[in-house]
Amino acid sequence: MSTVIYLANQQIQVITGTPGNRKISVADCYTEDAPDGCIINGMIMDADAFVSFMQNFWTTHNLPTKDVILVINSTKFIGKNIEMPLLNPKKTEEFINREFTDIKQGEDYICGYFPIVQNKATKKIYAEIITTDFIKDYVDIFTEIGVKVKAVYSGESSLIRLTALTAAQQYKTFVLQIADRMTITTILWVNGAFYYFNSTRCFHDQGTEDYAQDIARSVSQIRQFMQANQLDYPIEAVLLAGVNPQDLPLYQNAISQLDIYARVEVFADTHVATNGLDVQAHFHPISGLVTGNAGKQNFLDGYHAGKKKETEGGGVGKGFLAILISLAVMLVGLAVCITVRTLKKQELQKLKEYNESPATIMEVARYDVLLEQTSYLSNQYNAIAGVNQNLYTYPVCNREVMSVVDDCAQGLVTVTFDSFDADLGVLTMTARADTVDNINKFIRNLCGVDIFSNVDYTGYSYVESDELWDIHVTCTLAESAGRHTDTDAQPETTETNLPDVGDAE
Repeated sequence: MSTVIYLANQQIQVITGTPGNRKISVADCYTEDAPDGCIINGMIMDADAFVSFMQNFWTTHNLPTKDVILVINSTKFIGKNIEMPLLNPKKTEEFINREFTDIKQGEDYICGYFPIVQNKATKKIYAEIITTDFIKDYVDIFTEIGVKVKAVYSGESSLIRLTALTAAQQYKTFVLQIADRMTITTILWVNGAFYYFNSTRCFHDQGTEDYAQDIARSVSQIRQFMQANQLDYPIEAVLLAGVNPQDLPLYQNAISQLDIYARVEVFADTHVATNGLDVQAHFHPISGLVTGNAGKQNFLDGYHAGKKKETEGGGVGKGFLAILISLAVMLVGLAVCITVRTLKKQELQKLKEYNESPATIMEVARYDVLLEQTSYLSNQYNAIAGVNQNLYTYPVCNREVMSVVDDCAQGLVTVTFDSFDADLGVLTMTARADTVDNINKFIRNLCGVDIFSNVDYTGYSYVESDELWDIHVTCTLAESAGRHTDTDAQPETTETNLPDVGDAE
């Protein structure tokens, strides 16, 4: 029996169950909200508040302290598909590290991966990296709580493993969409293998027409993505997880209106024994029970391996230093032992008198108060910095975005920018072309750039007075779009000088 903790934002989900790579079962589940702001995007912003909350959580529900699995959903995990030669595990890790060289920038990272497809000469894998400090923070926090963690998985790889165990056993080419509060996660499977993963924000409530349109647009975007990458496989099914089954007709209707005629179903699978648990509400923590039997998917293994290397490397130097010190002590020998002992006794007596003096006791008490104030200010600063970083992920329409659109339209159509909805990230434009072929090229160009999370193309009409074709298209900007050149939108980094408690008067 294992315990899985799903960590992303304020809502903490914990389940207990039996893990496996063919079938899993769930025994029980627990859900509570952590203190506001102590965890954002899978990052602990207020360690003291989080530790206190988790200790109370563990005690209240009498949860086991061993065989614990962490599933962390955070954008700090960086992943991508990699095609590479057939190599042994050690050389595979070296190859992955070279692929992420431009991202590491001198920081210490841990890599994880699992195979997707393989032939006689090459293989395709999905690889992820995360900073060693990120994993260390979680290990230290749960050690303080008194919980022994046996595995740390990313939320992304856990969902892919669960999909491989369940839906991929029934369909070859399908789309799985997972609703989690304000986030829609999309997983694309093509011809029996994982191909694409994406998460987008949704600002509408489940069960509404607007939410159904968001679902439908996301599926339409996947279809456009497949066309742009020349993936000529029909989508067999669109599976929805994390939704109310009663709302299924609403989603089926919205998707069919975009001429997508794949089967639309609510996710359900016999490979997951739920013991009456609502799978739709606990999809993410359930994914942590699926064990990976290939590749290297547990980031805790990489963390312990790196720590062992550091210990072994440091042990040789420490052993050599110990020998030198021993030789020095032996040379000095008995000649200085008695003198040192006498001097140490005198120093010890002075220290005792100093420590027991009323003035020292008062200074120590004052130091403790200042130290507590310093810790509080540091935590507040870190929380504000985290919120600022999250705000930076919202897109902005500026010259960079307009330049990308102009590049897509160059030689094909004329574009006039009408408006930008900052709340929804929707860019409205007027585009005209003299031929239908240019319209298709323009739409493909828009779908091929990464600044848009969705290109909503609904057709075109002919304007006889101008002898031109009006193009009906709106674009939704992706996270952080336009932020790279918008200096006013860049998150401000400040250095906070906290009071030095040692110099306090």
